[in-house]
Parts: sequence; structure tokens; C-alpha cells
Amino acid sequence: MLTAGLFVGAAPAQAATCTLVQSEIYNGANIISWAQGLEGCSGDVYWEIQSGDSGTWQVAQSGTTHYDNNVQSYYGDVDLPCYLRVYAKFGSQEKLTQPARNNNCGVG
Repeated sequence: MLTAGLFVGAAPAQAATCTLVQSEIYNGANIISWAQGLEGCSGDVYWEIQSGDSGTWQVAQSGTTHYDNNVQSYYGDVDLPCYLRVYAKFGSQEKLTQPARNNNCGVG
């Protein structure tokens, strides 16, 4: 019985696993998209959309988004840099997408 009790006690710790989710950037014909969020927990994720348009990576947009055990899709086109990548951080977890070219960017 003691072993069964220890096993049951270990199960909730497994359920508390928290994973930062950051998909690669999808570059469609008329849209750029990616998904980001948390699986297994709630919390605030710091994110950056980084631009490589000038030849070096610079932060174009940044913020913090609260996720409650969910993953959300993001879309854009002319509002995003011509060459971009997305960075996300939650606690000690960090994700960085591969760079993608945005053919619909607003060059002005």
C-alpha cells in the first residue's frame, strides 16, 4: 500500500509540467502566421518580433501575453518586417524561430 500511495502522490507533479510552445513561422502567399502559448500551466510569456531588415537583428515589437493553458495563432503581413523571426521566453524556457521572409511587408 505504501508504494501505491507514493505512486499516486507523484502523479500531480507530472500534471504540473509547463511547456512553452512556439511554432515556426508559416509564410503563406498572403499571410505570415505562427502559434505561441503555454501547455500545462498559466502564465505570462514575454515575446519579441525581431527584424533583420537592416542586416542585424533588432526588436520591432515586443510585449507580454498571458496564456491559460492554451496556444494562440497570430497572423500578419504588411504590419510585419520584411525579414523576421519570433522570440519567446517563459521562466527558463526560450524559443526562437528560424528567420522567414515576408513578401507582403510594408516597405515605405
